[in-house]
Amino acid sequence: LEYVRSGVFGDKFEELLGSLEGNEGFGRGDYFLVGKDFASYLEAQERVDVAYADSMGWTESSIISTAFSGKFNSDRTIDQYAKEIWGIKPCTVPERK
Repeated sequence: LEYVRSGVFGDKFEELLGSLEGNEGFGRGDYFLVGKDFASYLEAQERVDVAYADSMGWTESSIISTAFSGKFNSDRTIDQYAKEIWGIKPCTVPERK
């Protein structure tokens, strides 16, 4: 926090610093524990930077991650809303010939 307070990123972070250090925001310093694992976040970001530098590997990893992501929770939620709240039925897309 002292590094941010030093002004290295500019001077527009007082509100953020106040919420992390004091009684602003939710009334507790670092309510979401942003600083608790910040060091491990930085370490992970360094690994991301290395992985991103390998564009072929990054692309492959992105495709594999997308392929294995499965049905998103939001998909299920929208489906449930459509049935139970909006009372609408899905529109089926015809197969391409």
